[in-house]
Amino acid sequence: MSTKDEVKKAKLVQPEDSSTRRIYWMNHIRTKREDGEPVELRPTPEQMAVAIAKCSRSSTPFDQNVDDVSLEKAAEFHEKWVVGYGHGSVAEHAVASVAFQNIPQTVIKILEDARLASYTEVSSRYQVFNRSRVGVPKTLSQSEFNERVNELFDGLYALYEECYALLYPIFQERQPQGDMPDSAYKATLKAMTCDRVRYLLPAAALASLGMTANARVWEHAIVKLLSSGDPLAKQIGEEVKSVLRGFESLDRDQALKHFPLPTLLKYADPNQYLTELPGKMSDLAKEMVNRDKTVNVSEFKGGATAENPVACTYDDNLTEHRISAALLSRYALIPMEAAMKMVSQDTQLQEEVIRTALEDRGAHDAPPREFEHAWFQHEIVMDFGAWRDIQRHRICTQTNQPLGTDLGFDVPEEIAEIGKGKEFTRLMNMAHDLNHDILNAGMIAEAQYVVPMAYRRRLLVSWNLRELFHFIELRSGKKGHMSYRRIAQEIWRKLNETHPMIGSYIRVDMSAEGVSTLGEKPKGF
Repeated sequence: MSTKDEVKKAKLVQPEDSSTRRIYWMNHIRTKREDGEPVELRPTPEQMAVAIAKCSRSSTPFDQNVDDVSLEKAAEFHEKWVVGYGHGSVAEHAVASVAFQNIPQTVIKILEDARLASYTEVSSRYQVFNRSRVGVPKTLSQSEFNERVNELFDGLYALYEECYALLYPIFQERQPQGDMPDSAYKATLKAMTCDRVRYLLPAAALASLGMTANARVWEHAIVKLLSSGDPLAKQIGEEVKSVLRGFESLDRDQALKHFPLPTLLKYADPNQYLTELPGKMSDLAKEMVNRDKTVNVSEFKGGATAENPVACTYDDNLTEHRISAALLSRYALIPMEAAMKMVSQDTQLQEEVIRTALEDRGAHDAPPREFEHAWFQHEIVMDFGAWRDIQRHRICTQTNQPLGTDLGFDVPEEIAEIGKGKEFTRLMNMAHDLNHDILNAGMIAEAQYVVPMAYRRRLLVSWNLRELFHFIELRSGKKGHMSYRRIAQEIWRKLNETHPMIGSYIRVDMSAEGVSTLGEKPKGF
């Protein structure tokens, strides 16, 4: 579309009856003008946002809005209403997909921390990684630690390849093919092998990520990257900003023509508050821990540990009460206070209401929204490799401690079976020493890059009961990785101890048996 409306265009053809129902894809509109001229409209993300936003105060059809909104008009609209007056919801209609190829796990996880976006990334289960695909900040590669970093990576990837070659035939012997097609069988063996060797991959391992988000989310993601203490994250933040907004050297017309979000990312800049907060909070927290003599942290036995990886830090003791009352309030058309009073002294009534809501639930049906009125909090200690999957559950609130080596590491039993346990441990100890030396040199962000996925991290998760149904049922399944299966099973055990009636309706798989995959890649791939 032209940036200027130099020629008066005929309006688009519309139904004679303005109340006629019309449902159409706005990204590519094929229609005609009233003078018979055929038209194809492909609005940019910023034009799309304006065309949709106008419906709140105008009865003009959406396709006509698309035709009317030039690139210049869209920019002017966003400058005034979104950038100027802060109507950020308009920016949610401007959507862009970005490809991130060969970026490290550390930065992928910053990007995936945004709730309202869609992601697909390279799987460490279905793809084999290699030594050539690692990346660290220049501050680390050009530091005194560079030689030790390369020595560690050489060792990790050499053992990764060696273990892969040894484990594949072992799983081939243990996993009969049966009537499984050759392609599916090979995919199964590959996944089973990759599941074990991925513990050796460092956080510096490069992967690819496809991310789709609206302009509001992109602004938050870019600001977060630019405000990070990680030099490589900052660099990637600048790169994605230039991909979506355009380079600073471009004039306005060029930016409007060739980039998806030239106006809406105007203020996607480093944020001083976000930049300074981690340091301030870290200093305060250390001071308070040193000041408080009532708790000896080094001897503290509570919380999640490697042996007991899940600790319930909050259990809603009114779970059945809240859920049954919410259901009763909705369907009896009564106030919540009245419903709470009705079920407060009658556990049988609570159970009857909840049972009726759940008993006919299909294999892929989520519980009703009323199950979101009860919530729980769990502290979890788990290996970084498995956490990468847990992070994808975004209908919850996660607080993750920095990736480090102080919580120890997990060793797949098959690594010891093939006689590689000592070499595995040697490399983990090498990573631990290097991580601490880099930290002691004041390079906090850089230290994370040398941590292998076998090392554990601590996280705190708050989630409602409906999300717990989804998490436990999905992550405890036989196709899941054995590490996060254990976490899902432990969370169910904690829940079942205090809420056995609810627990009985969660389809948890408590078996030790697992299969890495039963699927094969789609035809044509």
